[in-house]
Amino acid sequence: MRKKQTIHPKALQDLEFDQILKHISQYAQSENAKQESLRILPEFDKLSIINKLNITNEYLSSLESDNPLPYHYIQPFEKELKKLDVENTFIEPKDLLNIAKAIEIIQNLHKFFIKFNTYFPFLLEQIEVLKFHPEIAKLINTKIDAYGEIKDSASEELANIRHQINKVYQEILQVFAQEKRKYDKLGYLADIKESQIEDRNVLAVQAAFRKKVKGSLLGTSKTGSIVFMEPEATGQLQKRLFNLKYDEKQEVIKILKELTDALRPYKPILLSYNRYLIDLDIIAAKAKFAKEISAVKPQFSKDKSLKLVKAYHPLLKITNEKMGLPVVPQNIELNEQKRIIIISGPNAGGKSISLKTVGLLQLMAQAGILIPVHESSRLSLFQNILTDIGDNQSIENQLSTYSYRLKNMRNFLRKINPDTLFLIDEFGTGSDPDLGGALAEAFLEEFYRKGAYGIITTHYNNLKLIADKYPEIINAHMEFDTGNLQPTYQLNIGQAGSSFTFEVAQKIGIPYSIINKAKKKVDKNKVKFDRTLTKMQREIKDMKDLQAQYDALKIALKEEQKQQVELNKNLLLKLNRFNKLYQMENDLLKAGERISKLFEDYFKHQNAKRLTTQVFKWAEIEKNKKFPQLDKTKKQSKQSRIKQQKEKKIQAQIKNEVTTELKNKNVAKELEKIEIKTMKFTPKIGDQVRIKGSQANATIEKIEKNKALLNYGRFTASVPIKELELVLRK
Repeated sequence: MRKKQTIHPKALQDLEFDQILKHISQYAQSENAKQESLRILPEFDKLSIINKLNITNEYLSSLESDNPLPYHYIQPFEKELKKLDVENTFIEPKDLLNIAKAIEIIQNLHKFFIKFNTYFPFLLEQIEVLKFHPEIAKLINTKIDAYGEIKDSASEELANIRHQINKVYQEILQVFAQEKRKYDKLGYLADIKESQIEDRNVLAVQAAFRKKVKGSLLGTSKTGSIVFMEPEATGQLQKRLFNLKYDEKQEVIKILKELTDALRPYKPILLSYNRYLIDLDIIAAKAKFAKEISAVKPQFSKDKSLKLVKAYHPLLKITNEKMGLPVVPQNIELNEQKRIIIISGPNAGGKSISLKTVGLLQLMAQAGILIPVHESSRLSLFQNILTDIGDNQSIENQLSTYSYRLKNMRNFLRKINPDTLFLIDEFGTGSDPDLGGALAEAFLEEFYRKGAYGIITTHYNNLKLIADKYPEIINAHMEFDTGNLQPTYQLNIGQAGSSFTFEVAQKIGIPYSIINKAKKKVDKNKVKFDRTLTKMQREIKDMKDLQAQYDALKIALKEEQKQQVELNKNLLLKLNRFNKLYQMENDLLKAGERISKLFEDYFKHQNAKRLTTQVFKWAEIEKNKKFPQLDKTKKQSKQSRIKQQKEKKIQAQIKNEVTTELKNKNVAKELEKIEIKTMKFTPKIGDQVRIKGSQANATIEKIEKNKALLNYGRFTASVPIKELELVLRK
């Protein structure tokens, strides 16, 4: 039989996968789900992994939407179902009620998933594997009530027995009341008069009168001054009640056995229901944990590549958020062109966290757990995940740290292949730096030759330089703020980093003389190499800062341009509204003037017909102005010209008539004066004027030097007097 494939327990321990499971188990409702959550392991079947991620993701979406799943938490009943294997046994009523509730819950979930199948296709597919038997719940509910008690209607015999029990009980109460009144009148009873012992009503009799009361002694008070006696009359009834209750118990057992027998054929189905509800409890726990760490469903690449965008170490994220500290996301990519990353940089700069982030997220994803990354992230499936992280000194086996690590490397060499992801922290440490570094380089070359993928952290310069030899090995470094000598915890791909050994020593306060002595003791080429790395890191940091400033300025400029466009748009809208308002005011003024003239003409001539004719003509002219017919045919144009000629003749006729009337009223001279004043006049406050060439009339409010302040009703304007013409004197 082929051994089941698993991730080595050491890798799970090194990457703290068990801590993730502890967090998940805290969200589980049932004890079974809690325990099973702690036993979740990474898998290697891609379809199964993706299915579990999809199901958890759908549950997460229900938590974050207006469509939460119906209540589905129930106490597992696997132990109770074991009784179905034993003849002449029965399941307790409350356990049967629990089974009925489980069936109803599954039915409600099924209806819910069908109703919202667009949102929960994978959860629907999961539940539809079950066989639905609503008759099981119906059968249980006909016998057991909502409180887990057998119903009176469960059988005719039970109904009859309980009827007799109630009847006898009422008789007991009645007889006991009579006995109590009788002995109370005789003065035999104590102040409390009555009590209960083992559900039997007893009289509280003064000890001195014990022999005067007919009945059975069932107990005494602590002082012995009171004895508790069951009256002889109720004693007979109590015996009858006891027998009836025994009959009731036997009938209940009989009903439960019959009910249990009816469930035996459904045992496999009931076990599948139990399994489904536990699994759903675990899925819910994983989804709630995903919500806590802002996790999403990653994609799986078709080729061998891994790309984590804005990835967080989930445990660090939880811890830092509780403490109010920031968490720096990491961007890491492995593919066929970049199979191995060598991370260098100062101690406590975040190298180990970056390495652990990749490993832990890979384990979580392969275990069907959503991970805290950007949605564009993608992973690849690895059959082996090998780790060498932390101090692995073995006291039991009397192995030093370096010996243990060498033993671990031997294990690596046996298992490593193109389906392997290896993670090694502080590669080569524990021995002579030159010798340990050389051996580490040899191991790394072998891992490279076997096509494996991996990430290592190191301070060794020879490992930093190896990336120049092999195209699929790249350097990376943890960014360091050289100004403040503080780590930024930001991973930068493509360039090795300095350990900042002397700079950190200087920051801590080690005397310059000691630091200079140390520099002299180190190979000059090493110091020069480290100084070059430091300088390059500083320049890269400065370039990134400049790029960030440029990006921020670019965003600010775009925002300013956007605001300017919006401002211009608003100004144009206001200008259009003002023009419309101005035109409307102008039209109203013209209409007012026209109406005033028509009525003035009417008051002079008292000719209603003449007034009506002029009003209709004026209305026709206004209609033609507002609703011009644009698409006229040649025939329509000709008719329009004839009509306009007729209108001109009529207008000329009206003008002649008005002029004649004015002459008859001796106002021709006044008209001439007005016409002259229109050409040239001396403005006065209150005069109605207009700007030459315009149609809008205004009133002069103020005159200063060569300018007049005009009031248009809604606004005012200052205009040179020479540009005005008189409309009407005040």
